[in-house]
Amino acid sequence: MREPDAAVDVARHRDIAPTVSIIVPVFNSARYLEACVSSLLDQDYRDIQVVLVDDGSTDGSERICDRFAAEDERVVVVHRENGGIAAAQNSGLDAATGDLITFCDNDDLMDARMIGRLVEILQATGADMSCCRWHNVGASSAAALRQQNASAPLGHYIAFGDPGRRYQTVFSALTRRITRSELTYFSEANWGKLYRRRLFDGIRFPEGHYAQDVAVAMDLYQRMNVVASCQDKLYYWLQRPDSVSHDLRSTRYYHDIVRAHGRSFDIALAAGILPARAFFGLTALRFEKRSILSSADLALYTEDRAFVAARLASLTPWQRARCEILNAARWLEVQLYNRTIHRRR
Repeated sequence: MREPDAAVDVARHRDIAPTVSIIVPVFNSARYLEACVSSLLDQDYRDIQVVLVDDGSTDGSERICDRFAAEDERVVVVHRENGGIAAAQNSGLDAATGDLITFCDNDDLMDARMIGRLVEILQATGADMSCCRWHNVGASSAAALRQQNASAPLGHYIAFGDPGRRYQTVFSALTRRITRSELTYFSEANWGKLYRRRLFDGIRFPEGHYAQDVAVAMDLYQRMNVVASCQDKLYYWLQRPDSVSHDLRSTRYYHDIVRAHGRSFDIALAAGILPARAFFGLTALRFEKRSILSSADLALYTEDRAFVAARLASLTPWQRARCEILNAARWLEVQLYNRTIHRRR
């Protein structure tokens, strides 16, 4: 666990409200972008900066970004050549000026109370990061559901330590229900979370790779002492069958997933943490094998097979058994997800 900073965290203790930068990577999302950005500017918490990073859009998204900037001084637009989501997130981090940082996908929505709620619990607990729950919703019903839930009562929140360990071990929905630990669950996804700006000092997402959030997750969580988590569903994660994560199935895609989880595995094990979530991520190797279409793909898979085998060999029999049990539970949950929520429209 990270040692407390010698310097006082100004944003934590000062009387004035901290500013929040919301980073939105934008690429060819004209169909959804207006609703997304409107939900950000509609926040009850007004001290925000919305950083729209146009990653070389060609469908008019770039013009929508500029229009929002012309209409609201809180919007900042960064136009860049297409470089992928990691590069866009990094450009957003470089442009952000807020005391606190959060992210939003360019087709998702935020409840109007989300930023205010996350600031509230962050400051109340002195946490390094705060997070909320989310709705998995089809794109066709998201706006109506957001309006329907606009006045839903807010629930309770908790604060807990050792976030790196929680991230690696609290990820199966079944075990969360059995142990009543739902609010200690959080994923590597950057949305639905509010970070203290300093957590990203010296950390940027690996550009040109998929699973960029997984690749830096343990770096971020090992820097934290306390996480605050509320039971409120304040983020609307739209399920789109045409999204990149739903459609892309190349060997390179699975290679990046395997390597990102392998890095997470190494950091966890070195810290004395059971790398159970990373263990599950390494099972993407089976999909990488099925995706082979060329000799180059085969060479990549062969390297990754040895990479995974070396990590599994580093586990004790007891560690391996615990990972296998959690892996089996999570695998069943993923199959259910793929047959239900994943197919929403």
